[in-house]
Amino acid sequence: MAAYLRFVHAEAESRGYSFNLSRVVEAPRLKVRIPETRGQLLFEWAHLAKKLRARNPAWHARHHRRIAPTPHPLFRIVAGGVRSWERVPAPPG
Repeated sequence: MAAYLRFVHAEAESRGYSFNLSRVVEAPRLKVRIPETRGQLLFEWAHLAKKLRARNPAWHARHHRRIAPTPHPLFRIVAGGVRSWERVPAPPG
């Protein structure tokens, strides 16, 4: 969790937000990466794009390209589809 919050801190700082990193308890660093499926990564990317188009079209146009996303370093992307817990709309037809 601390590793993730360090990335949140860096992003907050880059956007001019205040994030108190001193409250994050450091633990021994593990070299474990969380496996996540390619399908889930792409599903989340599309979900983010939809929100950005509605909330901030200018930012979306500048930053959310139609390229594959780069996962957070804590994740190891593996083959697979969207996770079973997601509510995925049925394909048309």
